[in-house]
Amino acid sequence: MNKHRSTKHLIVLVVISLLGNVFSIHAQNTMASDTLVMIPDTSIIDSIAPDSALIVVDSSMIDVNSTQIVIDSAMIDVDSTQIADDSSRLVVDSMSVSYFQSSFDNLKFGKLYPFDTTITYFQQFDPLTHHNKLYSTLSNIGLAANNQVFSPTLSIGYSTQIESFKNYLFTNPDVKYFELMRPFTEIFYVMGSKKEQNLGVSFAREIFEGFTFGLDFTLNSSPGFYKNSKSNDSRVYFTARYQTPNKRYGVLANYLHNKIDVQENGGIQYDSVFELNLETDRRVIPVNLNNATNLLKKSGFFVDQYFNLLKPLSKKGNQIRKIDVGHISYSFLYEQNKLIYQDADTLSNFYIGYLTPLDSTSTLDSIYQQKISNTFKWSSIGYQDTPEEKHFYLFFGITQNHLIQSYAYDSVNNTYNQLVPFAGMGINIGKSFYLNVDAQLAMGDYNGGDYRLSGKLNQYLGRKDKNVGEFSASLDLMSKTPEWYFNKYNSNHYRWNNHLKKEQYSILSAKYTYRDISVGGTLNSIENYTYFNDSMQPSQIEKGESILQLYIEGSLPWKSVGLNTRIVYQETSQPNQIRLPKLTGTIDLYFQHTIFKQAATVKTGFQVTYFTSYYADASMPELRVFYLQNEQKIGNYPYVDFYLTLVVKRARMFFKWAHLNGYLNDNKYYAAPHYPSRDARLYFGVSWRFHD
Repeated sequence: MNKHRSTKHLIVLVVISLLGNVFSIHAQNTMASDTLVMIPDTSIIDSIAPDSALIVVDSSMIDVNSTQIVIDSAMIDVDSTQIADDSSRLVVDSMSVSYFQSSFDNLKFGKLYPFDTTITYFQQFDPLTHHNKLYSTLSNIGLAANNQVFSPTLSIGYSTQIESFKNYLFTNPDVKYFELMRPFTEIFYVMGSKKEQNLGVSFAREIFEGFTFGLDFTLNSSPGFYKNSKSNDSRVYFTARYQTPNKRYGVLANYLHNKIDVQENGGIQYDSVFELNLETDRRVIPVNLNNATNLLKKSGFFVDQYFNLLKPLSKKGNQIRKIDVGHISYSFLYEQNKLIYQDADTLSNFYIGYLTPLDSTSTLDSIYQQKISNTFKWSSIGYQDTPEEKHFYLFFGITQNHLIQSYAYDSVNNTYNQLVPFAGMGINIGKSFYLNVDAQLAMGDYNGGDYRLSGKLNQYLGRKDKNVGEFSASLDLMSKTPEWYFNKYNSNHYRWNNHLKKEQYSILSAKYTYRDISVGGTLNSIENYTYFNDSMQPSQIEKGESILQLYIEGSLPWKSVGLNTRIVYQETSQPNQIRLPKLTGTIDLYFQHTIFKQAATVKTGFQVTYFTSYYADASMPELRVFYLQNEQKIGNYPYVDFYLTLVVKRARMFFKWAHLNGYLNDNKYYAAPHYPSRDARLYFGVSWRFHD
């Protein structure tokens, strides 16, 4: 009853927010006399910039001791040629949109990011490739994937994350809360070969002063090139946020829902049929599973609120508070997962290393997970302060977790309770040196004794606003219990009840960044690394192992040409258990220029993705994991894409010819063992922004 009542309350909140649109025009007119911004005549706007509107802010009206105005270099454009005779008046782009994620803590910690309206990664619409990600996947968009770059989960406590599908799921840390000066909407649509469709909608607006409503919806749907490989993934979240005019109190909330509905074919039966091109119609090539499906539903809601302990300073005079006792906050999180795997062919030879099926007629595996978290926290960050302005700050708190998990073939529910105290501090010197340290400890069932100690430093070679680069380094020390599916599992084909040792991680990273390019490395030292062996059983490497990673990533523009890249080199001391490509990366060589008297921008380029040959992990759909295999090497094949993008005012468009070298009939391209990569295909995509 409590769950349904909470859901009804959230629905009421959304309905009230939508009804607020009716009064928004009146509210904006009412606010016009009180607000600090004045909108100039639109004819002047069009003559200054075809894709932006400008608002003039009188700095004499701004209380510099108030955090009601967040100033970010990505949000403000100051041009001395556009400053009025009164030197106190600045020109600000009212169409800029920024956001923070997860909770108010990130807003108070100054973690504001500009909404991406560039074309740098515009053609990379697949969540597995966006921002030069590098994944091994299963012949279609929206299916399970495995990161080619070693990236352990750096969190303690009982995790309900679904690793193999995480790129197609919204979780609470992904939710965006927008900071904007005008209503904002963006619609994104991509149409591809074989009836593939991808849709995205983002929306946010201030309903009345201090209250903002938003939503984000994404759909990835594709019938697939091969038999029984259809995907239909959708995800959405709604947000609401309110802060009092004096910023003493704030509350935000979100509701999210994910649904992944995919077919699982287990890969093709005979690689030679593909490699020798014996059958050009991919839909009739025999596959291992003809009736298997995976259904994942992940939903939940989150509420976060803070209260500054001291009253705000009066706006009169130049008052500065020497000591601020900070704020307290409380957050509540509810999550639930439903994982269902079905297959009518229970006795298929595909299920290697399996036990006698519990149900010999059909497989219907289901897992249900429920998580409730309460977090109380105090931080020394108050009204005026941001971490970069304070020479020293502290925070500490505690999280209480209650978890329930059940299996279809287990009559007993597993219940876990945890307490996770945490604390952290930061030291800032001269606006060029920043050091942050935080610690967590898990106490209670299952994960009791897990801990994480993290430290990160940033040193600007100069000042943050004027430097010749930035050096950063981090150290993570962590002891964690292996994920739940390694220790206990019950399904039709696979069952175990293990008592595995805790994994020990020591991760040292360092990088140098200059403008938009970074060079760095990471050394992972691990004990008791846990994985699935080639018999589909959990196993551990009891002796220590290490993984060295070196990388370069970012953009190098020069006049009208440029290079955008991410290249990663990896070396492991245990190559028989930890399978990684030694070299993996992508290089995008492009030409960009303005046309039509600078009314539009065109960009065209070639993107090449490559990884060296290796025994990549294979997929087991019933478990939704990847495991070791010794049958097939994949890789040593370049994927070449050609694309053309065009920007006209607020509209962005692209044409993409993906894997164009697939026409050469060199059929040795695999995305995962026994899963050929998709053939050459065409895409057309468009994005349109609205600010009214």
